[in-house]
Amino acid sequence: MKKYITLIALVICTFSSFSQNGNSNTILVRHDTTLLKASECEWIIKSLTKNNPELTSEIGKPVPLIILQAIAKGKLKAIDPETNKQIPGKQIYTWHLTADTIPVYNDAGNATYKVIQRQHSSDNIPIIRIYQDWYFDVSTGKFQSVIKWIELMEEVHTNSSGIFIGYISLCRIYY
Repeated sequence: MKKYITLIALVICTFSSFSQNGNSNTILVRHDTTLLKASECEWIIKSLTKNNPELTSEIGKPVPLIILQAIAKGKLKAIDPETNKQIPGKQIYTWHLTADTIPVYNDAGNATYKVIQRQHSSDNIPIIRIYQDWYFDVSTGKFQSVIKWIELMEEVHTNSSGIFIGYISLCRIYY
């Protein structure tokens, strides 16, 4: 009998609790993920000059390059999506990349070793993933979107043959 009473109490508590505030006029409709092709985002850069004329120097640059430069300058905070820790701005171009040691020969045939650090390139970031929440305002009857974060998606290729495998998130930027 105690099991049934406990079960009924649990069911009543579950149905009486709501995930959203009852006195709010907005209702969470859904979480959504949108993929933008970086090559098709030129309109974002062109609209910047209408809002701030000082940004005319950014025209012609791809969006991933502008975002990487803003992270490197410290204007944006990049988060590692695996560890959820902040990526230092100065390390964004080399984050999680290996360094190779190669021999360099002089004219006499003597070898000296040089360390070559691989770097991320904006050319390898063709997709920007946007995570957003959609809300419906009951009083006005309109939808609104709230962006939670964006991720720069980098292409992944095999080391030996260079075959395209898929995409991996380089960093996450919270809003």
